[in-house]
Amino acid sequence: MLSERSANNGTARKISHTLQSLILPISFLVLWELIAVWAANPALIPRFTTVLGVLLNPLQELVGTGSLLHNTLVSLFRVVLGFAVSVVVCVPLGIFMGTSKTLHRLVNPLVELFRPLCPIAWIPFAMAVFKTTTVPQLFGVRFTETILDSVQIGMVFIIFWGGLFPILLNTIHGVAGVRGLLLETARVLGADKQKTFWKVVIPAALPDIMTGLRIGLGIAWMVIIAAEMLPGSDSGIGYLIMYAYELAEMQILVAGMIVIGIMGLGLNHGLQLISNRVSNWKALER
Repeated sequence: MLSERSANNGTARKISHTLQSLILPISFLVLWELIAVWAANPALIPRFTTVLGVLLNPLQELVGTGSLLHNTLVSLFRVVLGFAVSVVVCVPLGIFMGTSKTLHRLVNPLVELFRPLCPIAWIPFAMAVFKTTTVPQLFGVRFTETILDSVQIGMVFIIFWGGLFPILLNTIHGVAGVRGLLLETARVLGADKQKTFWKVVIPAALPDIMTGLRIGLGIAWMVIIAAEMLPGSDSGIGYLIMYAYELAEMQILVAGMIVIGIMGLGLNHGLQLISNRVSNWKALER
């Protein structure tokens, strides 16, 4: 009886918390609709119901650029590819810099020199160097009739730059910040350097590495609009937003912005779940 009452109280508490978290979003949507009706200028402030109509029809053709779903998937593929390059480059480099003071002294000045440059500042460089070269063309293939034909090397570079420093710096911090007590315990128990690295250093650094991945992926997703401003781009959620702006189709522009926010939230939540699973030992220390 007592456990049933506790379960009911827990359910009621969850419902109450959920309702509380919805107060501000619902209030914002109501205020948005009222302001849009009062302004009566769809080219400036579209009504929420109009934007919702775009979101609820993701397969509908939009201003000759493809559907909302198609453009979202293209952008997602570009971001995942650029982010994957960041992970492959930055995690190993961060591990080496975190474990080698000599390498850290050699590379760190270069890192600090380039770190203040935001990804958008690299757009002219990417346009000049990579032009409209796509991933297949990099390997000598002109057309593959796949989504790769819409992924330019310049886009991958800009997205890569967005994820570079959060991943690199958090990996360095995680590896270099492993507690000395853990390393000393491993030595006392007879672990050699290789076992200590794989069984102690990497697991201890994983929480910081995963934090870097989450921040890096968030930034990589944010710069997708800048990446899709490159010449030759004819698809993607960023391209759709810019094209909708030129045509004063504000309901499409706002719908694209909402999709970017939702997708960013979903990607971050996915990495958060992975982080909780691989770093569940961290909670046991508290």
